[in-house]
Amino acid sequence: MLETVIQKFDSDDADVLSAYQAETHGDYLKAIEHYKKALEKNPELGIVYKHCGNVYYRLGLLQEAEYYLQEAVKRLPTYPTGIYELGLAYYRRVKIKQAIECMHDVLKLDEGFLMAHYWLGIMYYHYGYLISAKEQFSIVTEKRPDFTIAYFHLGNTNLRLGAYQEAANCFEEITIVNPQGPTAYTLLGESYLNLERRYEARQAYKKALDLDPDDKKAKHGLQVLDDFKDVNF
Repeated sequence: MLETVIQKFDSDDADVLSAYQAETHGDYLKAIEHYKKALEKNPELGIVYKHCGNVYYRLGLLQEAEYYLQEAVKRLPTYPTGIYELGLAYYRRVKIKQAIECMHDVLKLDEGFLMAHYWLGIMYYHYGYLISAKEQFSIVTEKRPDFTIAYFHLGNTNLRLGAYQEAANCFEEITIVNPQGPTAYTLLGESYLNLERRYEARQAYKKALDLDPDDKKAKHGLQVLDDFKDVNF
C-alpha cells in the first residue's frame, strides 16, 4: 500500500527529475517534454499530470492546462491543490460554473484553504452572485485582516449591493495600508457620496486626483459635488 502511494505522488523517473530542473530554470517547453516522456512510461503518475498542467497554465496554453489538470484530478481526487488549479484553469477559460464547483470541492476537502475562498468570491462576483461573493470575501478578511486585496473586492461587492457604509469601511482600510492607491480613494469617494457624506467624498476624490490627475471617475464625482458648491461644508 505504501508503494502505491509513493508511485502516485512522486517518482524516481529520470524524466521527472529533469522536468523539475527545467521548470526551476524557466525552460517550460523542455519541462513539458520530460513530463510527457514520464507519463508515457507510467500514465498513473497523477502528480506529473498536475505539474504538466501547471506549466501549460504558466505558458497561457489553457486548453492543454485544463486537460492535464483534469487527468490529475481523476488520479488524485482527494488532493485539494490539483482541484484548485483546475478551477483556476476553468476560470481563465470563462467556464465559471465549473470553476465554482471546483472551489467548493476544494473547500469540502480543506475548509481552511483561504485562496479557494478568495477565488470563489471572485468567481461568484463575475457570475453575478453578489451575496455569495460577499460571504467568501468576508471569510478571507476575517481570517486574514492583512489580505488587503480582498478588502478591495469586498468593497466593490458592497458598493454593488448598496451596502455603502460597509464599502466605505473596506476602502478606508485600503487607504490606510496603501495611501498611494488612487482607485481606493475614488471608490471611497463614491461610498461617501452615496452616504450623503459630501465633505468626505470631496476630500477622497481630490486625493484620488492628486495621485492620478487622469482619474475620470474622480473627476465625475467632483462634478456631481459641484451641484453643492454653494453649500458650506
